Amino acid sequence: MSPIWQSLLANLALVSILMVAWDLISDVTGKLSKTAQSLALGAVMGGGAIISMMLALPIASGFILDLRSAFIASAVFFGGLPAMVVTTGAAIAFRVHLGGQGAVPGLAGILIATVVGLACHRAVRSRQRTTMDIFGLAVAVAIGSLISLFAFPSGARGDLIARTGIPLVLFAFISPVIIGVLLDRQLRRRELAEANRIFSAMVRELPDCLNVKDVDGRFVAANPATAALMRVGSVEELIGKTDFDFFPPEMAAQFRKDEVAALENDESVRVDQQALLADGAPGWLSTLKAPFKDEAGRVVGIITYNRDVTEQKRSAQLKNEFISTVSHELRTPLTSIRGSLGLIAAGVAGELPPKAANLVKIAHTNSERLVHLINDILDMEKIESGKMTFDIRQMAVRQVLEQVVAASANYRTDMQIRLVLIDDAPRAEVRVDPDRLHQVLANLLSNAIKFSPAGETVTVRLARLREGTLRISVIDNGSGIPEAFRGRIFGKFEQADGSNTREKGGTGLGLSIAKTIVERLDGTLTFETEEGKGTSFHVDLPEARPSHAAPKPIATMGLDDHRTRVLVCEDEADVSTVIAALLDAEGFSCDVAPDIASAKMLLRSRNYAAMTLDIKLAGESGIKLFHDIRASEVNADIPVIVVSAVADEARRSINGSAVGIIDWLEKPVDPNRLHSALGKIVMRRTDKPRILHVEDDEGVLAVMSEGLGPDVSITSARTLGEAQQEIARDSFDLMILDIALPDGSGLDLLSNLPPETAVVVFSAAEFDQTLSGRVKAVMTKTKASEVDVARLVRSHLPARHVAAARPLASPLASKVK
Repeated sequence: MSPIWQSLLANLALVSILMVAWDLISDVTGKLSKTAQSLALGAVMGGGAIISMMLALPIASGFILDLRSAFIASAVFFGGLPAMVVTTGAAIAFRVHLGGQGAVPGLAGILIATVVGLACHRAVRSRQRTTMDIFGLAVAVAIGSLISLFAFPSGARGDLIARTGIPLVLFAFISPVIIGVLLDRQLRRRELAEANRIFSAMVRELPDCLNVKDVDGRFVAANPATAALMRVGSVEELIGKTDFDFFPPEMAAQFRKDEVAALENDESVRVDQQALLADGAPGWLSTLKAPFKDEAGRVVGIITYNRDVTEQKRSAQLKNEFISTVSHELRTPLTSIRGSLGLIAAGVAGELPPKAANLVKIAHTNSERLVHLINDILDMEKIESGKMTFDIRQMAVRQVLEQVVAASANYRTDMQIRLVLIDDAPRAEVRVDPDRLHQVLANLLSNAIKFSPAGETVTVRLARLREGTLRISVIDNGSGIPEAFRGRIFGKFEQADGSNTREKGGTGLGLSIAKTIVERLDGTLTFETEEGKGTSFHVDLPEARPSHAAPKPIATMGLDDHRTRVLVCEDEADVSTVIAALLDAEGFSCDVAPDIASAKMLLRSRNYAAMTLDIKLAGESGIKLFHDIRASEVNADIPVIVVSAVADEARRSINGSAVGIIDWLEKPVDPNRLHSALGKIVMRRTDKPRILHVEDDEGVLAVMSEGLGPDVSITSARTLGEAQQEIARDSFDLMILDIALPDGSGLDLLSNLPPETAVVVFSAAEFDQTLSGRVKAVMTKTKASEVDVARLVRSHLPARHVAAARPLASPLASKVK
């Protein structure tokens, strides 16, 4: 082997020795600052460059061949500017000290290596270094070393390149690779150790429990919080044990069941579960269990994270109890106050002196404001807790718009605001909860009226925004929304101007609630405004495809006689003929409607004592017709006998909204059952209806009695026990039921109630509309007044009493929302 190769191999051995030395001292330097670490690296690499020059073989007078470039470039590449200053400075100083004719080419080689290292350092400064970056550095150093040979005098250059070019380039490439790989591994090991130290500290100080178990449920690792939860002195006491060693068997079995589910399904499981806490008291843990996998991807255990959520559970319970208390203790007296003031304002107690009438009006208006505030707060709580329910159905948009406009017509009548409804999308339908959509539009319309100048017009417009999308716009000509307020207009308790809001009234919750409701209906709520010109709020909803059927001929039987008339809704001619014959034999005349359009036309034009209804009517929904009838102004309280091949299915579908259904008859029609149902209708037309009002609040009892008037017989029961005695002693056409009674739940009465007794729930607590198959309607105190309930009850009474019932005084009736 030639001396040149021997010299370069000796330099390469030096590289390895220095890397081992750096590895030994790196644990110490790792505790220094970044700058100090860079300076230390520069010192080591600078020492390596000096030793490399000292061990180098002279190839000519004043010329030496070594691997100083590898040390310099690697130091700059990994250490940056501080390392560059130390390494380059040391190499230059020693090369100048050596002198000789090769000093200038030697210094050129040092500077080239410095530039190469600095360029590569800047290239990877903003990202993680890779192995390819190290190889790139090595290639650059090798090329730089070859270039430095051209700095030699031209006379000796050719011979020098021929003798040293290949070994120099090869070792100049290998040396940076060795240095770079070893330095990179050291840095990564140090970073990993630091990450592990940080992670260990996090796990150790984490107040929540974190542990790892094997597939059999034995602890293999845990943090101190887990040991504390298990009530042991240290983590070591957990290793190898299972939950069965620390918890009651049934509790540990549930924990293991959750672990097995996560292991078998290879997916995370989140549960809130009861457990014994560190002090031995029962509590709640929010738990995440996730499969633990090895490097090959095999599931070898389970990771469990537990957080004590006992206080959150208690807070949630306290919040629910508070909301329940607010619902009952505030809504019940407020309902009585509002109802009483409304009746007095309507003149039920006689004409008042002007001054007293004005005071009553002020009191009634402010009771309404307080009711709206409570309802908004409770609605917001339901939204945040995810308990707001929606009853989605397909319906015509105009129907809701007309109801909202009519309900808002008497709002702020002193301002003389004109309401205009423009329908540019006739017969358009949507799938919505009509009550929730009514709530949204009523809020937008009340705001528009409230902030409009006196004598102005508020427009409600329905239009097709684009194919498949309907837009409902509420447009006013008010002062507009200030620029600074627009970004937070849908926030909770947000108001543009506190003083102005006190003047106008409002809670700052309405728009926030409206936006949430619209989004739950798969729509969007937006607005356009210009200060001084007005505001438009837009509710965009997906349009539903309506189904239209052409009206068919209507069969009329016994048109000119004076017998009690029944409407037969049946699309099968043979069946309608049989029902008509049975009715005729019972002394009734009838009209036959073969489809929904015909039925609605007849109901608008004639009065009927009852109707029979086929649920599947000419391919249309008889259930929808039933709901439309109950929502209409004409024949809304008509008794219904369901005659259908799917009567039981229909009963489940209509459920708690089956107001006024006399009986459910399966096809073919049983004449005896029909006779019995018709008998109920006849009795309803001759007897005075009896109502059982179950309510513990005297004020509500009194106001309801006034609202219903003298045309009904009302029996009051203030406790569950009294109500049970009354039901056992007498029969009732209808029961008005409060849920929260002093001695139990009013719902307990439903199981013993005769099936012919209708039930209307009127309670401070809010319940799902599908509360029970026996419940015909659910109304919430403060959201509905006693007058609202009286109107609803009157619609549920036997048909004979509707005409005779005392109508509501118009001033009060106009205030029903």
